[in-house]
Amino acid sequence: KIEIFVACAAIIGGISMFHRLAYFLLAENERITCSAFDVCVEAHKAGFLEKIVVISSSMVYECTDTYPSKETDLKSCPPPQSTYGFQKLATEYFAKGAWQQHGLPYTIIRPFNAVGIGEQRATVDSEVLSGNVKLAMSHVVPDLVQKIMKGQNPLHILGSGEQKRHYTYAGDLAQGIIKCILDPRARNEDFNISTPVGHTVKELAEVIWKKVHGPDGPPFAFVSDEPFEYDVQLRVPCVEKAKRVLNIECPTSLEAALDEVLPWIREQIAKGTI
Repeated sequence: KIEIFVACAAIIGGISMFHRLAYFLLAENERITCSAFDVCVEAHKAGFLEKIVVISSSMVYECTDTYPSKETDLKSCPPPQSTYGFQKLATEYFAKGAWQQHGLPYTIIRPFNAVGIGEQRATVDSEVLSGNVKLAMSHVVPDLVQKIMKGQNPLHILGSGEQKRHYTYAGDLAQGIIKCILDPRARNEDFNISTPVGHTVKELAEVIWKKVHGPDGPPFAFVSDEPFEYDVQLRVPCVEKAKRVLNIECPTSLEAALDEVLPWIREQIAKGTI
């Protein structure tokens, strides 16, 4: 029998999907969330489910103006404007509602900008054109890597390139998620899980450019394309609570994460899976 349920199933994709499938993302992910919580509530009533772990998103902070953003800031910041971010916030309300009405314990996890291997073409996404390169995803790291590996010069970047993110190694996130699942101190708590180090999109692109082309390659050059509406300019987490309560840290540098990711993406390009 299941003792802990991890609610992480969802329709996901990059920022182009947020706009193209705004209703579908909201409706389908609400159905998934509702089904998961209905089952978990009944399992808890039956006496064998200990808690539900909700994988939320840093997008719940889409409209914050407080940086670094603390878990408690959600009580005062406006709700997300994108349907994707709003639905992720809704999953957190499902958790709190299930605890309030049915006594189902929960843990809420908010990962920030995962970087790792394994991401492939989204089943409901479509190709988008960025400069002279067609892409099947719109997550920033795989997209930039593909464009650079395919020889795009100058590199096309959405917006100014000054958007700031905390690109977090997926292996570090996984370790943090395991602690949130198993540690009893995580009961009825919420945690930001992220590297404390942020980079602009331009900085990220330049690091990838140099890793792909090497020291003797062409100088880094980019042009700005029209950004999407919900391309958040600043997303900076406070990670103090995760460190203090569960000793969760994400120490892997962006450069080390890319050293793992780049060879994998090159292989997937050859296979045609991304």
